[in-house]
Amino acid sequence: MAFPTTTSGWTAYVRNWIGADDYSDAQIGNFLDLAHVRLNTDLMSYPMEKLFHRTILAPDHEQPIDLAMTIPDFGKIRLVSVQGVGPLDVAALNEYVAKQQDWVNTCYTPEMYNIDAGKLYIWPWPGIDQTVDIHYYEKVPVLSETVNSNTFTLHHPDLLLYAASLEAAPYMVEDERIAVWENKYTMGVMTANANVTKIKMGSTPLLRKISGFS
Repeated sequence: MAFPTTTSGWTAYVRNWIGADDYSDAQIGNFLDLAHVRLNTDLMSYPMEKLFHRTILAPDHEQPIDLAMTIPDFGKIRLVSVQGVGPLDVAALNEYVAKQQDWVNTCYTPEMYNIDAGKLYIWPWPGIDQTVDIHYYEKVPVLSETVNSNTFTLHHPDLLLYAASLEAAPYMVEDERIAVWENKYTMGVMTANANVTKIKMGSTPLLRKISGFS
């Protein structure tokens, strides 16, 4: 199966796939946009993994890090680490606040992080010239006149097709294909996400635990 390589190609492909010639380009475009929302929520695959380095230039004044402003394609966090220190533990908001407000504690080595309202908090805050490594899953941009391909079209075109079909499903009355699309989409997402775990943890994950994920 050869998948499209352009936005207009995807529009025509989805229209032909669901067999609805009466849908306009704008309607098919909406289905594709919603499919991206669905996949950005459900999928955490290897091709979506990215890394951003943030070097601290001033003590405490740069906290917190606004993830959306600092990393435009930020989707979901994977891991936060500080070079020379290692991976940080994930902390619940109440745990972070308790540590941050504990003036008796004299620890100066970063230990934990918390994400609240799209902002990254680290305790204790790294020192000057320390580098924070933010491992994350990208938020894949939708197709448009200027974006003809992305991570989904290049690495998960089948899932994009099934997701777009499912977004069109509410307008398709008693179509037996919907259950098939739902199953293929669900199994495809599970497989892609499971492959990431296998790549990182091998066949014995209990012996190779990776901490700090959220």
